Amino acid sequence: MKESVISWWRQLAPRERRLIAWGGGALLVALSYAYLWQPLNTERVKLRASLPQMRADAALMTIQAGEAANLRQNTHTTLSGPALQAAILQAMIEAGIDDKSVQITLLDGHRANLSIQGVAFDHWANVTARLQSEKNVRLESCSIEAMPEAGMVRVQAVMETKNQVPL
Repeated sequence: MKESVISWWRQLAPRERRLIAWGGGALLVALSYAYLWQPLNTERVKLRASLPQMRADAALMTIQAGEAANLRQNTHTTLSGPALQAAILQAMIEAGIDDKSVQITLLDGHRANLSIQGVAFDHWANVTARLQSEKNVRLESCSIEAMPEAGMVRVQAVMETKNQVPL
């Protein structure tokens, strides 16, 4: 087949060969434009138009990834039993509450009953905030009674570990 094409090409006059070569080149350019350049150019225009939205989406995903990492970092192990009791007592001592006035009784594995005879209300509020943010322990119920001394209260409370939310 190759030989027949070569012999046909040689039979053509030089002017016909030039005409076929120029026509083939023009056809190659036209097909390249139609099947390569035009689709690529159309996609380039679409991508350029969608670029601001993609950048905004990427920025939002970056913020959300940071929040997810922060939430993952802030999850704590669930305290139970004596560990819960020790964590509550440690938070009380760190807040400046005399541990002799505190009585902690475990109700079950994840709940503890607290009885504090005399504590400054500010110290009690600090303890509950610290336990909730750092130890994953929340206040289930609380009864606060004012004492004759200014700012001092008597507290009866039940603390429990928060349920862990899987990420």
